[in-house]
Order: sequence, then C-alpha cells, then structure tokens
Amino acid sequence: MSLIGVDMGSSSVKVAVYSEEGSLLIVVNNNITSSHLQPGWWETDPEDVWQATINGLKEIMQSDQVKRDPPKALAVSASGRENFLTDAAGKPLGNNIMGADIRGEEFENPPTESLTPEPWTLSCGHLRERMDPVFRLMWWQKYHPEIVEKANGFPDWHGWLTMRLCGRNVSERSLVGRWAIYDIKTKTWDIERQREFQVSSKFLPEVLPWGTVIDDILPEVVKETGLPDNLKVVVGGHDMNCAAIGSGATRIGMACLISGSYENMLIPTDQYPTASMLLRGLSVTPHLGKIERSIYAVCPTGNAVLNWARELQKVSISDISRQLEKRNNDPSPVMALPYLSGAMLYWENGRKLKGALLGLTLATTPLDIVQAFMESIAYDHINTLSVLAEENVKVGLIRATGGGTRSEWWTKLKSDLIQMPIEVVAQPEPGTFGAALLAGYGIGAYKKLDEASELFSGTSKVYEPNFKRLALHQERFNLYKQSVSSLLENVYGVWG
Repeated sequence: MSLIGVDMGSSSVKVAVYSEEGSLLIVVNNNITSSHLQPGWWETDPEDVWQATINGLKEIMQSDQVKRDPPKALAVSASGRENFLTDAAGKPLGNNIMGADIRGEEFENPPTESLTPEPWTLSCGHLRERMDPVFRLMWWQKYHPEIVEKANGFPDWHGWLTMRLCGRNVSERSLVGRWAIYDIKTKTWDIERQREFQVSSKFLPEVLPWGTVIDDILPEVVKETGLPDNLKVVVGGHDMNCAAIGSGATRIGMACLISGSYENMLIPTDQYPTASMLLRGLSVTPHLGKIERSIYAVCPTGNAVLNWARELQKVSISDISRQLEKRNNDPSPVMALPYLSGAMLYWENGRKLKGALLGLTLATTPLDIVQAFMESIAYDHINTLSVLAEENVKVGLIRATGGGTRSEWWTKLKSDLIQMPIEVVAQPEPGTFGAALLAGYGIGAYKKLDEASELFSGTSKVYEPNFKRLALHQERFNLYKQSVSSLLENVYGVWG
C-alpha cells in the first residue's frame, strides 16, 4: 500500500507517493502559469492548477514502483488564503487572486472608532488582512458585484481539488481558521460575525476534521489518470501545518522553521491568542494532530529575498556557499534590511518597511551584500523567539526544512544566533509527506498521526549552537534593530 500527498504551492503543484513506512517512491512537480496584469497583482487560473494536478497524478501512475505498490489514499496540502468564485456547477468565474497580491489593502484598516485589536480577532486568531477570504469577498463585492451575483461558491485550493477529485468542496479547520468569521475556540463559523461582514453561507465550504475520508475518487478522474478506482480522498490541511507534520514538529516546545520563499515559523501551542500576540504580528490557528493549535510567525523574507540579491549580483548558490565557508565568523562589512515585501512581525507599521543596504563602499563585493541579507534574515529569528518568550511560548528545539536548509553556513548561523539546536528534517518534501501521513491516518494505516510524524520524518543533520559566534554579532544585531526602528519612523513611515 502507498499514499499520495498533493502540495499546492504558489508556483507549482507537487504530487508525491510514499510507502506505508514513509519512504518516498516518486515526486513530480508541475509548474503553474501566473499572470501579473499590473505591478503588485498576481493571479492564477484554477483550471491551470487542476491540469497541473492531473498531470502529476498521471506521471506518478506511470512509475513502476507505484504500479507495484498501488496508492490507497490521497490528501492535499494547500494555502488557506487563496480563494476564488465559482458558479453553481463549480466552474471558476475568474482567476484566483494570490495571497501576495496587493489588492484589498483598504480592508486591512479597522473602523476608526474600533478597539485595538478588534475584539473579534481574539476569536479567529488573527488581525484583519487583505488576503483573509472575508475581505477578499468584500473586494469582489466592491469592484465586481456582477460576478458575485452569479457566484455560488468560494473554494480555497484544498476545496477546489477535493471538488474535482471526489465531487465535494471540503476544507479543514487549519484552513478555515484563516477566515475572520471562524471561531477557533468553538470550532464553528461565527453566525453573528458572518452577518456583520455579510458573508452568505453559500460561500462557506464544508468543513471536516483532518484525516476524515471524504469519498472515493471520481470515475472520470480514474479514467484520465489511471488511479485505482477505490482510492480514498482524505481531508488534508493548511500547507504550513502539513509541513510541520511532515517535519516531526508535533510537541509543545518544538518549532518548525520553513525556510522557503518566506522564512516562516510554526509553533505547536496549547494557548489561545492574546491581544499582545496579535498586535506583535503573531497569529494562532487550528493545528493537525494531538496539539490542537499552532502559532504562525510569518516573515516575507527568506529565499525570495536571497534569490533577488543573488540574481542582481549575478552570483550562484554554489559560489556563495563555497566562498562563505572560507570566511571567518565576523559579520559582513555591509548591513542589510531584508524587507523587500515589508514586515509582518515585531515592528509597528512594519508593512511600510522596504529593503535597504547600509555601509556600502567602492570595495563592497557581491558576496558582502548576499551575506548581509542572510545575516539580517537570521537576526529576525532572534526577534521571533524573543517575542515568543515574552508571550510565554517556550521553544527549545527547531525542526528545519525547505530550500534554505541546503546552505550549511546559513543554517549554522541561525543556530548560533538563536542559541538553539536546529535539526534538519530528512524528508525532502515535508508538505506532501504531511499530506500523505494524513491520508494514511484516514484509512487506518496509522493509529496516531503524531507518532507516525515523529517516526518517519527523520533527521539528516543537527546543528549545535556556538556562543562565541553570537558574541561577534551582538553589536551588529543591536545596530540592526536601531536602524530598522529609525528608518521606519523617519523614512519609510512617510514614504509613499
């Protein structure tokens, strides 16, 4: 028996097959074509996403290993804040507006007379944000009411794929926990808030617990892909939560560092959100497994910034790694602010931040600049853990995954600066693996999701912290914090 995990990403759909013992049999990746009609706009065609999924399913079924070990269940890992309108037949009425799209910023500002934070945010676990499905709906209603009038659904990627795979638009708590009208304490839609924001029930998906079998795969999908006709479609979850499950970050005191395009951290917790947490940029959402909630610390930096810096300087990843290993542990002679897409944590009005380089001279090298960005992104992990500690959220171990972990120099720097061990996850695709574990749990292959997660995720390398390196960076880190605060107050706070 094998299990399928589908991971819907911002630029591609990954489909992977795992043995019941957690071994990766095959993974295929199909790109998605996005459109950018104006600066800051980012759209994706849902039909393109479905075709990428179908192509991936076809490819895996051509594998000899999969033919010898046919899949029995499938689950999806996907973003919970990318929704689009559909008609009564489930046909998209327009493209999906991606989470990073800037449209809808006007809905992020609370009414002038409201409390800070607004009381209802303690119920859903996050502040107002333009990508919240509730405010995306408000954007559609404001600018395209004629399309909303025709609509009969507003699925996220998980619901879109389950609708196409087995005929039901199903979402899950870690996904709908990103809606302003969902109550993470009662685990239900808040009827009063639904009425206040004028969200019709027809736009709300069916919500089932993670690991629930939804239905068998549709016959037409079987015919097109070659999947077994008794394949079960199981409820998956939010991509960050699935990545944490695929990484073995299942216990209180652990955190999952997802070092991808963004440099995000997920922390399993037994706490509910507080006003202080929300005002500092943290959010709380339902989690998968025994620990029912998790804290999100989202940083729009990571490889998105590093790749920009590398390409601008025309330096390769291999060259950077090789040259950095030859350097000593001193900070770069240049200091960088990595906020090319603003900041979502720590800084008041941090979304106004922009990137910057300080200390440039005629002697500055491309490596100095890239190293400076790597250091500043690592500095923000010190900030994250400081904020968590002040909120009584204890973290003693990091489980790290994503493309950023391939840089030993960078991962070691992070461990040294936060003074905490970092374990690099052995599973190369934790998002698809987390989804596959949910699929296996749904059909009874695993009795406990957490146990399977810890047993099969594995560790490829452990980085132990070096206090001496932290001491070398302490003065620079203090200057970094002062510089960000000063620039935000005196420059970016008034920059249009």
